[in-house]
Amino acid sequence: MERFDFSFNNKYVRLWFIWVLPLIILTVILFFLLPVKYKWIPSFLPIITVIIFKGWVKLDKYKNKN
Repeated sequence: MERFDFSFNNKYVRLWFIWVLPLIILTVILFFLLPVKYKWIPSFLPIITVIIFKGWVKLDKYKNKN
């Protein structure tokens, strides 16, 4: 198994900090600011973002492999 480099030299780590981490922070802020009726909306933002990010990573690794 290939070792994972957890530094900013790794493109996937950089993109995680650029896209996913700020969206998680935004989700927490929205969770506190939105009324109770709309609290369910921010819970889907990180789920969708992480699924898209993981899909992109798999696609990118497959593309670089061939």
